[in-house]
Amino acid sequence: MWNHTMAEAECIFCNKKSSQIVIEEEGYQCRKCPSCDLIYISNRPSLEEIEKLYNNNVRANRSADASISGFFTRRLHARHHLRIIKKFIKNGSLLEIGPAEGAFLYEARKEGFEVEGIELNTIQANFIKNRLGISCEESPLNAFSFDGKKFDIIYHRDVISHFYDPIAEFQKMNDRLKDNGFLIFETGNLGNVELKYFKLFTNFQLPDHLFFFSDKNLKELFRRTGFEFVKVYRYSKVPLLWIMRGLKTKTDQFTVREGKKHLLDPNLSFEKINMFTFQYLLRNAFNYFSYLILYKIGYVIPKKGRPQSLFVIAQKKK
Repeated sequence: MWNHTMAEAECIFCNKKSSQIVIEEEGYQCRKCPSCDLIYISNRPSLEEIEKLYNNNVRANRSADASISGFFTRRLHARHHLRIIKKFIKNGSLLEIGPAEGAFLYEARKEGFEVEGIELNTIQANFIKNRLGISCEESPLNAFSFDGKKFDIIYHRDVISHFYDPIAEFQKMNDRLKDNGFLIFETGNLGNVELKYFKLFTNFQLPDHLFFFSDKNLKELFRRTGFEFVKVYRYSKVPLLWIMRGLKTKTDQFTVREGKKHLLDPNLSFEKINMFTFQYLLRNAFNYFSYLILYKIGYVIPKKGRPQSLFVIAQKKK
């Protein structure tokens, strides 16, 4: 654990402190609000320290490299989500917050969307700008982002738990959406999960993750920030968690260091990159298998009280 200035936090919805500690990791404690089920780091670092997690340290750089190396298989997730999104809106301007290596932006552009991104990690932002040719800013969303442009869609995946102030961030998103614009995101449901399933997680990635939400939290977040719920797609994570725990590994152990160099070479097209190394094939096979387990098998098995991935469609209130 790295040294940090601790600030004792409370539930952002109920403004109450909880005595129930449900997660302890790397010296951090997560408490669960008894009123609304929000799980939050109670001894969380300052905003400045959280921002340092995304740049200028070995961990952030390693994460960025792994993300870029997994670009091709991450497009599977992007295509899955875009098939759902196009049921609600066929085209338009799209902003992704926290796009990592930009696989979703790349696929969304192919589907006819006008895409832009906000990525705080410099390595990933440069990849998006220089390798994919997509406009990307490196500062948090604000009134001046992209010259004040409003979007038809704001999208993020596994980002909401990282927001230091989710209510303020959702209000900003509302301001930057056009009338009837869509807020679309993926996140977990740990606030709804029975405690016996917590043992399936190999780690909770603290303090990168500051909050874990429940259905009740998301509805309250929408109510406070001017959104209305449209639809949620639910995918059980239990089979994948079982497998991951059995392997006692993480996908970034399959990172292809040589492949990353090729991906960063602006003189090579994606179609001509020769990356048929054993490590690359192993990583792709694992990621494809994980995709099938989560989004195909996970869609049809029981979910109540168990870890899920939620794909949420919300719309700006009229």
